[in-house]
Amino acid sequence: MIAYIKGIVSEAENGTLVLETAGGVAYELFVTGKDEAEACLGAEAKYYTYLQVKEDGVALFGFSDRRDLAIFKLLITVSGVGPKSGLSILSSIGAAKLRNALVCEDVKSLSAAPGIGKKTAERLVVELKDKVAVIPVRPEEGENPLQALQKPEESAKRKQLKESVLSILVSLGFSKKEAGATLERIKVTDEMTEDELVRLCMREID
Repeated sequence: MIAYIKGIVSEAENGTLVLETAGGVAYELFVTGKDEAEACLGAEAKYYTYLQVKEDGVALFGFSDRRDLAIFKLLITVSGVGPKSGLSILSSIGAAKLRNALVCEDVKSLSAAPGIGKKTAERLVVELKDKVAVIPVRPEEGENPLQALQKPEESAKRKQLKESVLSILVSLGFSKKEAGATLERIKVTDEMTEDELVRLCMREID
């Protein structure tokens, strides 16, 4: 199993990247549209990988974020969703929005992904709703850092507490992304006070 590959990005086109390692071996990786767009030719990069082995050949899928790979691996456990389909879903929806759609049972958004019909979308929700909810993901560009954490059953008090603490952390000099990611890693309860959650976040950041 290849856990990850680190090397220089030499090509990036048509949903693939070519990564040349220090040993002179070049690997072709199938990637999401986001990873392809963010790839910088000539720069060093690291991609977590999934190796697909079939009778007619092998294919290597790469992800710049380990959490995207985790969601991808869950997607392909569902009947009717292969690696190419899983990658297509991630590319069209994005990891954060995909997780939110699964948790919120948003079949309509899932069905909008290329090659995913209503029945497959419903199957994704049934099989992955609980599994995907525990995976923290990075917010998409321009998205509220707390949006991907919010579940339908989350209380208004907890949401308000998170938003308040997020504002406090930002006022202390942390970026919204860093503060939001820190809140993702902490199990927030309705019984927590604002001060308690701020202290927990500060301890987590340190």
